[in-house]
Amino acid sequence: MERICLQVGVALTAAILLFVGLSGVLLGVKFLHGTESASVDNYFRFLSAMAAGMGVMYLRAIPHVERHGECISTLTFLIFIGGLAHLYGFTLRPTPTVATLCALTMSLIVVPLLWLWQRRVARGASLRSS
Repeated sequence: MERICLQVGVALTAAILLFVGLSGVLLGVKFLHGTESASVDNYFRFLSAMAAGMGVMYLRAIPHVERHGECISTLTFLIFIGGLAHLYGFTLRPTPTVATLCALTMSLIVVPLLWLWQRRVARGASLRSS
C-alpha cells in the first residue's frame, strides 16, 4: 500500500512538472505575465523544457519506483538546488506570489520528502527480497 501511495505522489509531482514545464515552453514568459525580451523568453522556454523533462523522468520511475533511487535522487537534487535559487530570489524581492510560494514548498519540502519516502520504500523492498 505504501508503494502505491508513493507512486501516486511521484505521478502528481510528474504532472505538476509537466504542466508547468510545457506551459512555459508553449507560452514563454507570458506564462508568468512577464515582459517579453527575446533572450529572457528563450531562456525561460529552455528552463521550462528542462522541468518538463524532469516530469518525464519521474513518470518513467513510477512502475518500479522502489528501483529508481538514483534517478529520483538526481531529480531531487536538481529541484532542491532550483528551490534554493527561488529562495535567494525571494530574499532579493520579498513580495512572493502564490506561485512562488508553491514552487518553494514543492522544491524545498515536498520533493525532498518524496525522496525520503522513496528511500524508505526501496529499503523495505530490499529487506523483503532478501
